Amino acid sequence: MTRTRALGSLLVLSIALGTQGCGGGSDGVRLLELPPVDPRAAREYQAGVRLLARGGRGREERAAEHFTAALAIDSNLWEAHYNLGVIARRGGEVRDAVERFELARAIQPAAGEVLVGLAEARYELGETDAAAGLLTDYVRGHPDSIPVRLALCAVERQRGNHDIALSHAREVLIREPRNVRALTEIGRIYRARAEYDVAQLVVRKAMAIEENSASLHNEMGLLELSRGDTQAAFQEFAAAIELDAGFAAAHLNQGSVLLHAGDYAAAGAEYRAVLQHDPTNVDAMVALGAALRGQADHRGAQRQYEAVLTDHPNHPAALFNLGVLLAEFLDQRPRARELFDRFLRVAPSTGEHREMAQRYLQDIPAPAAEGGT
Repeated sequence: MTRTRALGSLLVLSIALGTQGCGGGSDGVRLLELPPVDPRAAREYQAGVRLLARGGRGREERAAEHFTAALAIDSNLWEAHYNLGVIARRGGEVRDAVERFELARAIQPAAGEVLVGLAEARYELGETDAAAGLLTDYVRGHPDSIPVRLALCAVERQRGNHDIALSHAREVLIREPRNVRALTEIGRIYRARAEYDVAQLVVRKAMAIEENSASLHNEMGLLELSRGDTQAAFQEFAAAIELDAGFAAAHLNQGSVLLHAGDYAAAGAEYRAVLQHDPTNVDAMVALGAALRGQADHRGAQRQYEAVLTDHPNHPAALFNLGVLLAEFLDQRPRARELFDRFLRVAPSTGEHREMAQRYLQDIPAPAAEGGT
């Protein structure tokens, strides 16, 4: 008997690569038939989905409890493993997310969203070859799976394999000539190649298909930044925000430019705008900490980082930034050493700050062993 699909919507989270999950079987791939879902497990699962849809860290925690309870009743509920992975990744617990996605994959290997989530998480950990391999194998077996092919395109682009990435984006356009995400990926590839005029033409073609798109204005802003035209980038980010005042990516990008320009107060205002719409946005919380540090509000910055770590104890950016703050500004080097040590245990193996964290560990003396002389 085919397993019932009346479980409610899956929450799909895709950050690092700019992709989106594809939903159970939505790309035409036939999923494995599993035993019917236990009605008690379905009720627990649906309660978790409702909480996630409402947002907020507290609701995420309660949703995780419901998903865990659902799995205790029905161990084949791969969707619950998947959503637990989504929650873990959102909180910076990427290794836990990988474990959950692997459990979901073992039960339902044909689910495209699971492969995308797993590949993105492995990419985030620096396991780029593994991420590309997962998606490549899937696309070979399911050549018409557009969401997974787009995820593979993004992975190959970020690995610098631009010709391969272009080939996948063009395969999508053969199947769906007006696919805006494929056009966006092509624009990103040409931007990475510093072929800015071509990239602009492609993004404008996407804009002609999807008018008044905050996402595409944000994309154009990133393109202008790559050109070195900060003013034009600001105008595009502002246009994105005007279309969608709650669009976090545009606020974060605007804030990043201001932060690098040394306008810490204005950057902080952008990050607070994100938090006004979503008080649990971890990226904005960490970035606000950096803006506060730039304004010499070291205690305020410390509160931001510690608020993140209260809910996400292994969040790499919060660990690293709090470590720097304690070591350089608050004269708490022993605690900073502990944070850098934790950071190196959880951060991606190819992360940009690993070398700096290792230098801090070399410079800060290790605590004397108890009972030593």
